[in-house]
Amino acid sequence: MTRAKRPGKGEKPVPSDQQLLLTAVGDVFLPGTVRLPDGRMVESDEELGKTVFDRVLAYFHNSDVNFCNLEVALSSKGNLKPGRPSGLRSYPSMVDVLKKGKIDFVSLANNHIMDYGLDAMFETMEILSQNGIGYSGAGKNIEKARKPTLVKKKGVAVGLLSYTTNTNLPMGFQAAQKKPGLAPVRISPFFSPGHTNKEDLEALQKDIIKWRDLVDFLVVSFHWGVSDGGTHTVALHQQVIAHHAIDAGADLILGHHPHAIQGVEIYRNKPICYSLGHFLFPFFTKEEGFPRETVLFQCRISPHRVHEAKFFPGFLSEEGQPEIISPEAGKGLEIVSLMKKLCSEFGTTLTIRRQTGEVIFKGKKAGKE
Repeated sequence: MTRAKRPGKGEKPVPSDQQLLLTAVGDVFLPGTVRLPDGRMVESDEELGKTVFDRVLAYFHNSDVNFCNLEVALSSKGNLKPGRPSGLRSYPSMVDVLKKGKIDFVSLANNHIMDYGLDAMFETMEILSQNGIGYSGAGKNIEKARKPTLVKKKGVAVGLLSYTTNTNLPMGFQAAQKKPGLAPVRISPFFSPGHTNKEDLEALQKDIIKWRDLVDFLVVSFHWGVSDGGTHTVALHQQVIAHHAIDAGADLILGHHPHAIQGVEIYRNKPICYSLGHFLFPFFTKEEGFPRETVLFQCRISPHRVHEAKFFPGFLSEEGQPEIISPEAGKGLEIVSLMKKLCSEFGTTLTIRRQTGEVIFKGKKAGKE
C-alpha cells in the first residue's frame, strides 16, 4: 500500500469533481427477531423487510462511499446470551438491504453484534465478506478487531476503524490476544476526569498513527455515550476520545449508540458526529419510546480533508422505517432547531440550503480551504 500525502498549509482547493461524497447513518437493526426487555419475542416479515431502505435509497445511490453501524448479527446460528436485557438478530437475507443501499462498510463494534454469540458474529462477518461489504471493530483476536477495512473509490482509499466503549461490552464481548470479540475503549467513573482508560487511548492513537498515512482518508467509528431512553447529552468520555482520535490523525468521527441525535463539533477542521441517532430500529422505536428523529450525514472529502459537512433531517415511522423530510417545516424544522441548539454547545452553526434541503455545518474555528 502506498503512502498518502498529508495536506500542508496553503494547498490549492480541490475541484469538486475530484472530491468524494461520503454518507453516514447511525444504528441500523435490519428486520429479524428481537426479544424485548419484558421477555416478548417479536418477529419481522422477512420479504417486507427487504423494502426498509426504499424511501432513502436515492441518497445512498448518489453517494460515493456509504457507512452505517450494523447493530445486529445477520445470522441464524447461535443462542441468545443469558442475562441480556434484549436480544437482536436479523435474517441473513437482510444483507440484500445493505447491497441495495450500496453500503460500502459497516462497524460491528457495538453491544448487540454478539447477542447470539461468536457463531452468529462469525457468520455475519462471512456474509458481509461474501457480498463485498467491509467491516471493522470485530475479529478473531484483538489485532484483527483493531484492523481497518478499506474501500477505494475514484482512486481515493478510505479506511474505517471501529471501537466500542465497555459500557456496551456485556458478557466479555471485548477481544484479546487469543480471544475473539470487539475493539474496546474502556471507560469508568473511577478513572480520572475524562473517565477513559489511558492504555486504550494510547492503543487507539497507535492504530490511527499506523494507518493515517497508508490511506487517503481515515474514518473512525465509536459506539459510545449513554443510551437509556435516548439522550441528546454528550458524555465527557465522548469528547475526550474524539479529540484524541483527531489529534492522532483521524479525518472524521462517526458516533452512535445513544439512540438520539447529538451535536456535531468541528475540531481542527474535522467533523465529530457525537451521535447520528438510530436510522433503522424497528420495534424499539415503537415499543420502547426511543426518539424518532434522525439525520443522514454527508460530507465532501479528498485526501485528509473535509470540504463540506451537512445533514438531511429524517424521521422514523412507528415501524422504524426512515424517511428524509424538509428542514423548513413540521418535524424537519423541529430537528434543525434541535440540532442548532445541540451544535451551539460546540460553537458549530447551521445554514439551510433551501434548494436541496441540506443543512450545512460551519465550525467557528474552521479554516478556509
